[in-house]
Amino acid sequence: MFLLKNNMKYIYYLSLCFTGLFSVAKAGIKEDVSCLLLYPQTSKLPVDHLRKEEANIDQLLDLSDSFMLRDYKKSLAYARKAGLLAEQEESSEKRAETYYYIARNLIFFRELKEAYSYIEKGMREESVKKNIRYKALFGELTATYYGLISLPDKQLEEEFKVLKLVSSGKDLYSKIMEANTYILIADAYTEMENYTSAHLYADKAIKAIEKIPEQEYLNAKRIYWRKAYIYFYKAWICLQQKKPKEAYPFIKKAYHQSLTEEQMYKSPFLEIYGDYYYQSGNYNKAIEYYLQTIDNKVLMGHSAEYVESKIASAYRILGDHNKEKIYLKKSSDQFQKSMAQGKILIQEGLKNMQKEQEQKIKESERENKIILTLVIIIAAVILTLTLFRNLNLKKKKKEIIKEKENLLQHKNTIITEREDVIEKLQQQVNESFSELIQMAKNNSPQFWARFQEIYPEVSEKMLEINPKIRVPELTFSAYLYLGFSTKEIATYTSVTVHAVEIRKTRFRKKYNIPSHIDCNIWMKNLVK
Repeated sequence: MFLLKNNMKYIYYLSLCFTGLFSVAKAGIKEDVSCLLLYPQTSKLPVDHLRKEEANIDQLLDLSDSFMLRDYKKSLAYARKAGLLAEQEESSEKRAETYYYIARNLIFFRELKEAYSYIEKGMREESVKKNIRYKALFGELTATYYGLISLPDKQLEEEFKVLKLVSSGKDLYSKIMEANTYILIADAYTEMENYTSAHLYADKAIKAIEKIPEQEYLNAKRIYWRKAYIYFYKAWICLQQKKPKEAYPFIKKAYHQSLTEEQMYKSPFLEIYGDYYYQSGNYNKAIEYYLQTIDNKVLMGHSAEYVESKIASAYRILGDHNKEKIYLKKSSDQFQKSMAQGKILIQEGLKNMQKEQEQKIKESERENKIILTLVIIIAAVILTLTLFRNLNLKKKKKEIIKEKENLLQHKNTIITEREDVIEKLQQQVNESFSELIQMAKNNSPQFWARFQEIYPEVSEKMLEINPKIRVPELTFSAYLYLGFSTKEIATYTSVTVHAVEIRKTRFRKKYNIPSHIDCNIWMKNLVK
């Protein structure tokens, strides 16, 4: 589900874990000289000047890395500065490196369209095409992108490609990447509700990351720190299966590891504690952690509609319907915004998939034209083989179109489900209003108390204007706020129409309401 990918468990890991791991290539220099000399350099600048520019790029990227997990705006700013310098140089490695850092930061801010443009730029670099590790890094980013737009099948496909590339590496960063890939495969399986496979790969990730000595792990750049999120994901899988007791040890490990790593983005670790207490029946404790989660999300510039809906649910169970309504309203409003953003991101994702497939087809067609020319010259037999290949390409193109149609249908189903959720939330609000109207008509003694629960802002405003106002007058103002006519008020309160008119006149005089303004409208405008 797309919105679920905006929820806590996925975006946290993506925003922190799929960062620029370009030191992987550097760490493997002694193991593989080809990682350094991928193609000859033909710089027009003096060697000393070139080295100086590359040193400046490295310094900026080091600064970008130093703000990772602490200040993403500064991290992105330094990466962009490095990118401007790199694009003036002839070093494909430097360009690819800066594109990766920029894309990684944009993913945290959920600027997916721009992030994907940098992923594409990176994938076009010769250093990425020729260097296995660079290819793995951008493959990881591509998988991250598919995960964020809720395409777990495509995410899984890309992650297995990455796993094949990094599994043979023996250096520290390759080992971290392997553990990271395992946990993302586990995440994709979780989205597919294949919990057996999810646990299998989560356990592989934990085993791989715990093989690395703690001090060696902490000596790596901050951008590689991911152990907290590996524990987090294991706990998340358990919670999806409603197994809070099994999740708890991994929740504790994830939280304490995040403290060791001095991470500023604490939302995932706070929210998963809230989920644990919610599933364990300790709803007050759950609300406490959810409120801390919202504070951290606001600090880091993320929305919190899912956390707000969980708080509303907890208050409903506790019987605090006033607070339930407040958080339902907050959640519903943000849900609608996220729905609109979600539709756009899904469309962009499908367009990018289509563009990738079309590019592959164009490349294949270009190859076919060359082959066809050679075939005509060489022999009619080869021509037959080429024509056969073209038929296969057409078949493949049809299959791709069909796959896109199926994906679009699936996304539309998800959108419909989300709209149903919003409709149900709105229905709950409407039911409270209908209940209040009926209580007014029945002249229920509980009318004023219920009105205060649903519209506390009305009584607050009236008390602000007149601190000595009494309950009967507050009740009368409630009838006006709800839009009842003079005749209706008389009927429901068992008094004469004349008595209500006199009361309105006194009310108008007492609060200086101009004669041309209806009292009902005045009450409505009072709390806008």
